Amino acid sequence: MLYLLIPLLQIICIVHVVKTGRPFLWIYVLLFLPGLGVAAYVVVEILPGWFGTRTARNLRSSAVGTLDPGRELRHRRQALEDADTVDNRRLLAEALLAAGQHREAMELYQGILTGIHADDPGMLLGMARAAYGLGQHELALDTVTQLGETNPRYQPVEAQLLHAMALEGLGRDDEAEDDYAQLVTHAPGEEVRCRYAQLLQRHGDRHGAKALFDEILARSRRSPRHYRAQEREWIDIARREA
Repeated sequence: MLYLLIPLLQIICIVHVVKTGRPFLWIYVLLFLPGLGVAAYVVVEILPGWFGTRTARNLRSSAVGTLDPGRELRHRRQALEDADTVDNRRLLAEALLAAGQHREAMELYQGILTGIHADDPGMLLGMARAAYGLGQHELALDTVTQLGETNPRYQPVEAQLLHAMALEGLGRDDEAEDDYAQLVTHAPGEEVRCRYAQLLQRHGDRHGAKALFDEILARSRRSPRHYRAQEREWIDIARREA
């Protein structure tokens, strides 16, 4: 039955592509990846129309990113060409960061962070992320410090983590350790805990590092599957080091 069902579903999806004007790239996906292609098409193009929930939108975004990782970046570049606005520059810079293209992202942020936008907290955070990604730790630290000084009520965990990481990158490990020790009490996810453990391990505190790695593994065993998938990088490090 499965051998008959998949071709039938392929035909139905291809007809849907043509009738609804979906990108013709889907036809190639459906033809050359029969089972996976049908599943992806249903998740990306059909389910969101039936269920306008956040979960459906997240599924769509995840599937699109897997099938066509450059799609968001192309979309943002085109949007900026159509309308050169601050918001479109910001969205392109965020897409560039997500794609690991830190230099171009930093150039965009530098162009935005002037005039009335000079102290924009979101732009400063993006700029700090781009600078850190380029290994410019001093600039990353200066930028995240400016963020704290100009927007004292805006102190997201990501900004605090970047502060600690920049200090560590500059070799100011004692200060970085203090930052990590404060962050580990309230930061979500496992990155802070893992980075803190790695710093302790590098300084010879094997007992302290192992306790943190063990905590990561214990938390992962208690957590749902989606959390383990989201934090896989840090869980894998903890498993290897512990």
